[in-house]
Amino acid sequence: MFEAANIGEWRGHDVADAQGHKIGGLEAFYVDTRTGLPSFGTVKAGMPTRHRLVLVPLHRATVVRGTSRSATTGSK
Repeated sequence: MFEAANIGEWRGHDVADAQGHKIGGLEAFYVDTRTGLPSFGTVKAGMPTRHRLVLVPLHRATVVRGTSRSATTGSK
């Protein structure tokens, strides 16, 4: 699970995939209403002039040196 005391403070911070490749910056997060824990996040990915929002799971995500690392492998 995402191990940040206050996930709201992580908006705008970098998010990387399981291999450590940067995906983009955390834009928003979505909470599981049953558990109250962060479940998914949207990450702003792409160029500054042309970006898209990517939905990433936060289950088993960790914080590594100020970067949240998603447990997903990303696209190849």
